[in-house]
Amino acid sequence: MLFYTHIFLGIVSFLLMGRFFNGGNEIIFFFLVLIGSVLPDIDEAKSKVNKSLGMVGWVVSFFSKHRGMFHSAIFGGLLFLVISLVSNSYYGYGLLIGYFAHILGDGLTPRGIKLFYPFSEFKIKGPLRVGGVGEWALFVGLVVIVIRDLLLGIF
Repeated sequence: MLFYTHIFLGIVSFLLMGRFFNGGNEIIFFFLVLIGSVLPDIDEAKSKVNKSLGMVGWVVSFFSKHRGMFHSAIFGGLLFLVISLVSNSYYGYGLLIGYFAHILGDGLTPRGIKLFYPFSEFKIKGPLRVGGVGEWALFVGLVVIVIRDLLLGIF
């Protein structure tokens, strides 16, 4: 999936799930959802998140393959634990919501993701080509959901 589709998957996930969590600053929680929604692509050298991290991004992409460890539920769970230990679980859940929104999005593409990498080869994949008509339709649908929520407060 493209960067902006991941961002809007994160926003919609926040709108759907954010109300079920409390215990901190909602704005920080929202930004953690957004960070989580693009963070798995740190392993792709050409991604916005990788490029924005400079040398750290270069090192990560050099030592890992795209849609490997960073696209795994295992890594997402480890991130949740680290954030929860350093801060509190409220913020850990924010990152986790965005992270799983990203994984869900990439799981809709033919390349898919190995959900439990490196412990399993089980793969989730779907029909939406990255940048294709299906992804653009999904993107437009997500934008409509966000606009509708802003106007009507649905969620």
